[in-house]
Amino acid sequence: MTITLTQFEAINELHQSLLRMGDFETCADPRGYISTSNRLLDTCIEVLGYDHVDGFASAEDCAADFVARAMLSADMVECDA
Repeated sequence: MTITLTQFEAINELHQSLLRMGDFETCADPRGYISTSNRLLDTCIEVLGYDHVDGFASAEDCAADFVARAMLSADMVECDA
């Protein structure tokens, strides 16, 4: 699987936003957390496909796996043309 840098950054930025918010139960903005989580799910499905995302318990888990694999791969992320 090869993706563009823009797609990688979209998933990574949304995932990082959720991590900065902390746990849902104790975050300062629960509605913002849900909104960001939904946008992350939509972006993961758009980039990775529903079948891939459906194999994870949550969009956060899928994004964490994706970001880790992309960071460890030399050729998974390509520069935008």
